[in-house]
Amino acid sequence: MNQKRKFLYQPAPLSSIILWSWTLCILFLALIIGLEVSAKFQWIAYSFGALFVILTWAQIHYRHIYLDNGIIRVSRVINHNWVKIRLKDVQELNVSKYRLGFIYGGKIYQFIMPVNSTIELNNIIGETKEQALK
Repeated sequence: MNQKRKFLYQPAPLSSIILWSWTLCILFLALIIGLEVSAKFQWIAYSFGALFVILTWAQIHYRHIYLDNGIIRVSRVINHNWVKIRLKDVQELNVSKYRLGFIYGGKIYQFIMPVNSTIELNNIIGETKEQALK
């Protein structure tokens, strides 16, 4: 399989809730400081607001799954080459409407993705595993 694709994802549900909660805490901190401090220029509140915007952008922009030549490369915010997964070695593929989960190398990976991305990756992994069995 020689197709190149890029998919957006969010981490496993529990991790995603924790990460986005911390991001929202920064937004609420900016709002609280902005409402409580009555200085003429509230640079602290604006700084926290800018930090919230930057973190939100980074959490959406840098989380990708790249598919290239039968290898999935998962990119995270800090580590752009977090894990490389050979499709033929994926075990116990579990798919629901918005979630794709599997076992690779003894570790469980779960990703929250759009419905069409989940369906497409499920089909690609299934086709690759069928070709590997032949």
